[in-house]
Amino acid sequence: MNNKCVIVLGMHRSGTSALAGVLSLLGVHPGDSLIPALADNNPKGFWEHSEIVPIHDNLLAKLGSYWADESPLPSHWWQSSDVAAFRSQIVSILRRDFSDQPIWLIKDPRMCRLLPMWHEVFRELACQPLFILATRNPIEVAHSLVKRNNLNEVESCLLWLRYMLEAEFQTRDQVRIIINYERLLADWRGTVADIADTFNLTWPFGSEDAALGINTFLDPSLRHHGGNTSLSEHLACRLAQEVFQILSAPVPDPMKLDQLHTQARELCSLVAPLSKQLRSLRVTVARLEAEKAAHFEEIVRIKNTVSWKITKPIRYFWNTFLKP
Repeated sequence: MNNKCVIVLGMHRSGTSALAGVLSLLGVHPGDSLIPALADNNPKGFWEHSEIVPIHDNLLAKLGSYWADESPLPSHWWQSSDVAAFRSQIVSILRRDFSDQPIWLIKDPRMCRLLPMWHEVFRELACQPLFILATRNPIEVAHSLVKRNNLNEVESCLLWLRYMLEAEFQTRDQVRIIINYERLLADWRGTVADIADTFNLTWPFGSEDAALGINTFLDPSLRHHGGNTSLSEHLACRLAQEVFQILSAPVPDPMKLDQLHTQARELCSLVAPLSKQLRSLRVTVARLEAEKAAHFEEIVRIKNTVSWKITKPIRYFWNTFLKP
């Protein structure tokens, strides 16, 4: 395709949508088939391709996983013949939608875990990938996931570690920049200037031309959970905080990140089976609560029927005088 693709990576709830929206307003083409915004989730839009995200979900399911599973994917999963079909679908969509775009955009947090396959996609398309790793304090991410997905802090931090460490490792030898969500909101002009310098780009729409739209789009009131300052003392939470500090440095230390990556993998191998059991119990509890609610509604419906009301004296007589 001989063009450039900006890939926005980051854990869910880390500001990837805000960053992708800003890039789109600067003229980086996100495609015409986007997942619609949700008022109670991402009111400004997800900026995710409506055909590619389901492919990611189906691929993860094929691998025995899903977006909120901190377990490792199978070894060398991207070399499996089963994965070739998913890769082929993605390549076809990208050729159809972006072959005539000089610079375009792909964003989906699931890509953090699926980058080995995506590297092959970019090679097949002969386009230049430019990676942005979006970071947000795991404290804020955890509290956001507690509210949105009912995940506890330990689960959220394990997921944060899995997503961010895999994305960092898989982009370490690539053209990339690490962008903090808080800085994007505080100084979007400086942020996009740094991105342009790193990627040697000129935005299709200049910053000043796009300023009004970006200032309207980046509504600080949509940054929820920014006041949260603490997490559990669990090892997963401490590791996530340590990784976040390293990624926030001007030049992240790869040796320290590798050491923490090893610790995180070992921790996930211990905790993941328990997390799966907990998620299974949550599903069971939710099903039982739904059944209980349905039974209660049926009881209320029956008690409001005419037949129930006119037989009330008979039930009273039975219960008072005849019931054994």
